[in-house]
Amino acid sequence: MSDDFLGPQSKSDNAMTAKYRLLQSRYRAEVLKEECGIGPTRNRTTRYGNMLENGEGTGSNFISQSAFEFAKEKVRQKARNKALTIDEFRLFNNMLSSMPMCFNLFSDLRKLLRENPEEASRIARELLKEIPWIERLHEVDVEFIPTPIKDYTNDKSAFDAMLIVEDKEGRKGLISIETKYTDILGGNASKDSATKNALVEQGDFFDEELRAELGRKGYLQIHRNFMLTYAYATKQDFYHFANVVISPEEDKLSEAEIDELRRHMTQYRDCILKVPLEAVVERGLQSGNDSYAEVMRRFRERYIAP
Repeated sequence: MSDDFLGPQSKSDNAMTAKYRLLQSRYRAEVLKEECGIGPTRNRTTRYGNMLENGEGTGSNFISQSAFEFAKEKVRQKARNKALTIDEFRLFNNMLSSMPMCFNLFSDLRKLLRENPEEASRIARELLKEIPWIERLHEVDVEFIPTPIKDYTNDKSAFDAMLIVEDKEGRKGLISIETKYTDILGGNASKDSATKNALVEQGDFFDEELRAELGRKGYLQIHRNFMLTYAYATKQDFYHFANVVISPEEDKLSEAEIDELRRHMTQYRDCILKVPLEAVVERGLQSGNDSYAEVMRRFRERYIAP
């Protein structure tokens, strides 16, 4: 296959991003057999191998019809809920984005939950073995933001995915999920701190050293994600909560950030963790459910490679 059909790559990519951009370019060229599009935003004129054309119409950025339909449903919700931060162009056309990846990872579990709650619950326990209190799955959502935002962290932090579960004693639990592919937790500090400072005081989960640093530098995504999880679980009176990062095994930065945050936590250290993307997919493949395993096979081909 010619480099022209694979499409342009990016000279500024680090090794991990270059690897996955090429993988997405190959999938587009060899599996989808589509020409590459422009990006990474709607108004650019540069072509990249990982970009699609007219993904809004074709659904090519999704590995199942249920994922495509759920993505379109969320875009319709955005028209009614201005707090949602979905970028439609990225969702439908950027194959490298973790946003469509999240729909691809969880939409079919959501569909299965509607059809067979017991089977969906069993698979959820398999996918997230690290969390011991999952007994029954009640809800699966993607791109969920608790509103009104002023009642939580007063910013547009959202859950990439959210599972509402129940333990063996019938006590509810929240699992918030941040999915990463080539992007990192990293920067984008929020200095709108009054609401967050009050939440830190209320929860008493960060030590004085971290509180002082947050006062100087603002709250990074890893802090906001955990705090939003805590705030939503508290307001909904959930007994359990966990904030999970799902990203490729080679994403060591997320692990380092989580370890550093745990070092400054006075409680709830076990409530934030990373689960490798490869592990989640392999568990889905070994789930014993043929239709779900087929979705995970397509996911592996698309995002991890055979």
